[in-house]
Amino acid sequence: MKFSFSAVGTLSVSVSLAALLSACAVTPEPFDQAELARQSVADRSAMFIGGAPLAAPLTVSEAIARAVRYNLDKRSKMMEEALALGQTDLDRWDLLPKLTTNAGYNDRSEPNSTRSRSLHSQTTSTSEPSYSSDRFSRTVDLSMSWNVLDFGLTYFTAKSNADRALVAQERRRKAVHNLISEVRFAFWRAAAYQTLNGDVNKAVAEANDALVRSRQVEKENLKAPVEALRYQKSLLETLRQLTAIQQELSTARIELAALVNLPPGTGLVLDVPAEMKLPDWTLPLGRMEEVAFVNNPDLREQGYLTRISLDDTKKAILKMLPGVTFTASRNNDYNSFLMDNHWYETGAKLSWNLMNVISGPDALKYAESNEGVVAARRLALRMAVLAQVHVSERQFRNASSQFLQSDELWKVDRRLAEFSDARAANDASGVLERVAGRASAIASQLRRFQTYAQVEQAYAKMQATLGDDLLPESVPPSADLQDLSRLVAARLEQWGKGEMAPVHAAAAPETPDMPSETGRAVAEARAGDPAAPWWDVLKVLRDGLKTGMGLSAAPATGEDIAAAD
Repeated sequence: MKFSFSAVGTLSVSVSLAALLSACAVTPEPFDQAELARQSVADRSAMFIGGAPLAAPLTVSEAIARAVRYNLDKRSKMMEEALALGQTDLDRWDLLPKLTTNAGYNDRSEPNSTRSRSLHSQTTSTSEPSYSSDRFSRTVDLSMSWNVLDFGLTYFTAKSNADRALVAQERRRKAVHNLISEVRFAFWRAAAYQTLNGDVNKAVAEANDALVRSRQVEKENLKAPVEALRYQKSLLETLRQLTAIQQELSTARIELAALVNLPPGTGLVLDVPAEMKLPDWTLPLGRMEEVAFVNNPDLREQGYLTRISLDDTKKAILKMLPGVTFTASRNNDYNSFLMDNHWYETGAKLSWNLMNVISGPDALKYAESNEGVVAARRLALRMAVLAQVHVSERQFRNASSQFLQSDELWKVDRRLAEFSDARAANDASGVLERVAGRASAIASQLRRFQTYAQVEQAYAKMQATLGDDLLPESVPPSADLQDLSRLVAARLEQWGKGEMAPVHAAAAPETPDMPSETGRAVAEARAGDPAAPWWDVLKVLRDGLKTGMGLSAAPATGEDIAAAD
C-alpha cells in the first residue's frame, strides 16, 4: 500500500493537533484523604493560634474581650475592612498619570534592503538595492500619558471604594454588637450550668435512690400497689424535670467556648457575680430614636450606599463626554543610520465614544432610578430601625419584669425547700417531699438565670440598635487582653448605670436624606406639635415617597434635616 507525502503530512498534523488538544484538557482533581487530613490538622491548629490561655476564672468582661480579640467571625470582618481600606490605597495610585517604559531588541538575518519604483512608469530602478536600518535594532523609551476622562471616572470610583471601606467598617461594628449580645447570653447560661449542676446531680441521685427503694417496697407488698405506683410516678416526673434541666444546660459551656474561640472541650470556670443587677435605663424613647437615627450601623451603611449611587450617576454623565489624552515621552533608538538617536516627543489626542453619547440617556436614567431605589430603601430601613427601637426597649422592659418575678418565685421555692429539708423524715413520703422541693427550687433558680440572661441579651440588642459601641472607636494596638478586659469592664459598668458613650453626630455620613419638599413637610408636621412623635414624622416621609420622591425634587440639605429635628 502506498501513501502520498501530502496524505502522510495531513495525518501527522491531525495526530499532533489531537495530542495537543488532549494535553490542554483539564480534568477535575478532587482532594484525596491524605490532603484532606493535612488541611484538617493545619486549619485546626490555625483556629486557636495566638489565644491566651485561661489563668483565672472567666469574667463577663474577659469573655467579651476574648470574643472581640479572638472570635473567627470577628476576624473575618476585620480582614474585609482591611481589604477595603487597601483598595482605597490602590485607588490613589490610579489617579496618577500612567508612566510606561519599553525596551526592545530585534535582529534580522538579512538587511532590510529596498529598491525604488517609479510612480508613473512603474519601472524599477536598476541601481543597487539600499537599506537605511541596521540588521539588529535596539529601542528604549519612557512615556507618560494622562487621560482626563479616565481621571474623572477613576476619581469617582475611588470615592465609591472609600465609601465601601466605610461600609465594611459599619458591618464590622454590627458584627461586634451581635457578638457581644451572644456572649452575654451564653455567659449567663453557662453560669447557670456551673451553679446548678452540682445541685441537679445530687437531686437526681436522691430521686433515683428513692425510686429504687419504692420499687423494693412494692415488690415486698409493704404498701398498696396503687399508692406505690403513684409515688413512683411523682418521682419519675421529678426526674424528668431534672433531666430536662441538665439537657438544657449541657451545651451552654460549649457555646460560650466557641464564641471566645476556645476548644469546645475546655473546662471553663466562670467568675459568676454574686448579685444580678438590672441596668438602670432611663433614656426617653424620643431621645433613643434620635440616637439610633445617627448611630445605627445599618443606617450609616445605607447612607454610604446612597453616596455610592450618587457617584455612579456622576460617572454615567462623565462617560458621555469626550476624552483628552496628553502624552510625553523620551525615546532612544540605536539605529546607526539615524542622525539623532535620542529625542523627546509630546502629543495630545481627543477621542469621543459616540456610542456612549447615544446610550448615555438610558445609562443616566438607570443611575437616577438606582438613586431612587437606594433612597426608598433607606427610608424603609429608617422605619424598620424606628420600630426596632421601640421593640428592643419593650423587650428589655418585659425581660426585666420577668426576671423580677422569677427572682421572687425562686426566693419562695428556696424557703419551701429549706422547710421540706427541715421536717423531712426517713419515710418515703418525706423523701418525695424533699426531692420535689429541691427540684422545684432548682427549676426556679434556672428560670431566674434564664430570665437574667434574656435581660442581658435584650439590653445588648437595645444598645446595638442605638449604635452604642461597647469599645472605644480606637483601641491601641499594643493593648493586651487584660487592658481590653479592663476597658470592657469600665464600659459595662457605665451601661449598668444607663450611661451611653458620647454621641458624635458629625460621625454620621453626610447624605441627602430626603427631598426638600418632604423635609419641609416634616418640619411643618413637627412645628404644629413640638412633641409630635417620630412615628407621625415617618408617616409624612412615607407619603412623600409615594408621591414621587427622588424623581424631580432636589435632595434635602443639612438645613432641611435640622428643620425637621
